Amino acid sequence: MTTKNSKKTFFLLTMLFISISLPLFNQEYNEKLPNSSNLKLSSDDGVSNYEIVQSVTYEVEINFTLTHNSGIDEYYFQFSRFDDRQPSASLTQYVPPYQESELLFSKITGTSEIPYTLQDRFNNTYDLFNNTSLAPTESVTLSQKYRLKLNEISFANVNMSEIGVYDTSDEMFDLYCNQAELYYDTDNSSIIAASNSIVNPGDNSITKATKICNWVSDYLTYDGTLPSQEMGASWALNKSRGDCSEYSSLMITLLRCQGIPARKVTGFVISTDSTLRPYVGQQWNFNLNDQGANDFLGHAWVEYYVPSIGWIACDPTWNENVDYSNRIDYLRLNLNVGAWFSIPELSPLSEFPHPCIVSDKYADTTFQYSLKVTVLSTNLLPDYVLIWIIVLSSVAGVIIVVTLIVALKRRKKRVKWTY
Repeated sequence: MTTKNSKKTFFLLTMLFISISLPLFNQEYNEKLPNSSNLKLSSDDGVSNYEIVQSVTYEVEINFTLTHNSGIDEYYFQFSRFDDRQPSASLTQYVPPYQESELLFSKITGTSEIPYTLQDRFNNTYDLFNNTSLAPTESVTLSQKYRLKLNEISFANVNMSEIGVYDTSDEMFDLYCNQAELYYDTDNSSIIAASNSIVNPGDNSITKATKICNWVSDYLTYDGTLPSQEMGASWALNKSRGDCSEYSSLMITLLRCQGIPARKVTGFVISTDSTLRPYVGQQWNFNLNDQGANDFLGHAWVEYYVPSIGWIACDPTWNENVDYSNRIDYLRLNLNVGAWFSIPELSPLSEFPHPCIVSDKYADTTFQYSLKVTVLSTNLLPDYVLIWIIVLSSVAGVIIVVTLIVALKRRKKRVKWTY
């Protein structure tokens, strides 16, 4: 009788444990694993060996209003668009699907001339509009809505033997490598010496870029008190500090010293928490106005070019705490690549000139610029923390069952001894 009860108790406990544990474990994997067929992609457009690790699709709404307060003045506006950045896009080349962008709605009002779009030599697209006689209380507005799919891209598994040979006669080298520029002074002897000390001559371009990214992250100290002004690579090297713009400028210049085309990418990040896992319906609101409010998270990072592989993204600023060499996440909205576009006669001094507005009386205005971001869908890997909790719970359950078995056997022995 005692033996039958022990077996029955063990069976019931085991079935109870299985009935609780397995649905939880299966649910975690079934609901959160992305479609495996979408994970690894390659392209015939000069981009290959990249992996789409995760992705999030957002709806992004932009609303801008500027009201002139006194007198009559001229205003010239330039707004960067969220470019479609993928191999099949008409304006991009050799770019993995970092940002799949679709403009759903665009409306500009209060202009004295017909608004138009401009594509610069770096393939950035801008909305240009102006009002040459804005009177008091008159306003200019811009409203746009996008659908943006941001993909976390990794180049961790590149076959180094597939790296191609650079064609230095290509226009890409004129844009991103050949000559020293104001903030990328590749003719600076200190920067040249630093670049050569970081890498070995026989390293391939990806190995060099990885070493340089890690070196910049270790060498510079982040300084969030710097003004919104581009300081440049030499300044960063001499001062050993900087914000995201200096981290990026220094890495770009060190790469160009090695003959590797490199460029800065600028935009917004939704959050500075690299571990953030957005959920459907989650929203963020960012605002900039004449009252001093500004909670936009402007950011800069780096892309460098490797033949037969494509433009590889790195973030030397965030790489200080998490590995961001040769990968990028789904938290950043891309606006500009390459270099600043500027309206003629306007010097591009700011490290983040968005929006760009030219006027003698800009200070005498009321303006509001807002950005609303809403999560439409996600395709994320499992939350490993939760999975480990489930695994540990499973282990704990097994321990409990084993303990009960041992206890029951001991009880059986005691019962027999009593009789």
